Parts: sequence; structure tokens; C-alpha cells
Amino acid sequence: MRLEIILVLAGVVLAVSCSGPPADLVRAPRPLVYVAIGASDAVGIGAADPARDGWVPVLYRKLPLDSRLVNLGISGSLARDAVVQQLPVALDADPDLVTIWLAVNDFAAQVPLEEYTASLDQLVGTLTMQTHARVVVANIPDLTQVPAFGGVPPDALEAAIERWNAAIADVVDRHGAVLVDLYSYGAELAGRPELVGSDGFHPSAQGYRRLAEVMWATIEAQHLLP
Repeated sequence: MRLEIILVLAGVVLAVSCSGPPADLVRAPRPLVYVAIGASDAVGIGAADPARDGWVPVLYRKLPLDSRLVNLGISGSLARDAVVQQLPVALDADPDLVTIWLAVNDFAAQVPLEEYTASLDQLVGTLTMQTHARVVVANIPDLTQVPAFGGVPPDALEAAIERWNAAIADVVDRHGAVLVDLYSYGAELAGRPELVGSDGFHPSAQGYRRLAEVMWATIEAQHLLP
């Protein structure tokens, strides 16, 4: 009889140890503060419902429940504008995650690359030094596939984008941020013209969803969420 009791108790212990922690001890992902720094793309221009279908709100909906979104995107913003207008608010928000996509406006406006790089360096460097956030920076996509740039000779356009993206990668690497290489998706963009909106410049709602997927894939692959 005593042996039977010992065997029963041993079976109970074994069952508990193999079943893992009780459900009420499994911690759900904690809510995050997500800050988006950007221009009209962050606003969602080109989507019928920017507040729902822009890439920033689409990405936000992939974050843990009750996370907070601080979308600082301003249409027409250049990197130097974001240093003055968006960076102070981003710091005050005490973010866990920051995305920065600020390059195409500067590139199209022919801002000198050195000036743009200095502004991006200030943005990324300040955020990495003064917050605990993981900082994600996207580069310039393959604009040869964007109708608004159709008047520029493709070879010259590709060479210029290569220089800018090399500078962006250098800033990202120097500050330990994470790069999202949008340029590498050029072949997909060429095969899916519907990803560009009717104005020939901004993404469509489909394009914004795809952009959010690319951003999210990098966030997951780099294990950026706590």
C-alpha cells in the first residue's frame, strides 16, 4: 500500500513537470510605446483611409494589445525638419520602438547628402543615446519603379540612390540601429504596380500594407520587441 502511494505521488509530480507552467503564470507581451517619425507616408497619404490603412497604423495593430501609438509624421517633412519638430516629442514619449522613414523627400528635393546625413545622424544618435527604444530606419526604395521619377535616367537614379543608401546604412550601423532595406524589394515593386498610389508617388493602401509587412518582418527577425 505504501509503495502504491509513492508511485501515485511520483506520477503526479511527473505530470506537473511535463505540462509546463500554469496558464496564469504565462506572461502576455507587455504593451509598448511606438513612435513613428516620418513624412506623408507616415501620415498615410495615398490611402483612402489613412488613419486605418497607412503603414504606421497597420504596423501598430501588430504590436501587443494596449500598446500606444505616437505618430509624428508630417507631410512634406525633411530630415532637418524632423530634428526640430518630431525629435523632442519622440523623446518625451519615452518610446520602446521607433521607426524612421525620412529619405525620399530629401532625395527628391536635392538636399545635399552631407546635410541629410547629418540630420539623420542627429535623429538616430539622440534616440539611441537618450531613450531605451529600439530604432528601425528604412532606406530609399527602388525609385526607378515609381512613376513620379520616370523623367530621371535610370542609371543616374540608381547611382544616386546607391550613394544615399550607403550613407543611411553607415548611420544605422554607427548607432546600433536596425536597417530595413526597402531597395532590395525593387523587383517586387516592378511586378506589382498596384503598390504605388494613383498620384504615382505615394504607396497605395496595398503598398502600405506591404510596407508594414516588411517592417514587421524585420522587427520579428531582429527580436526587437521585449
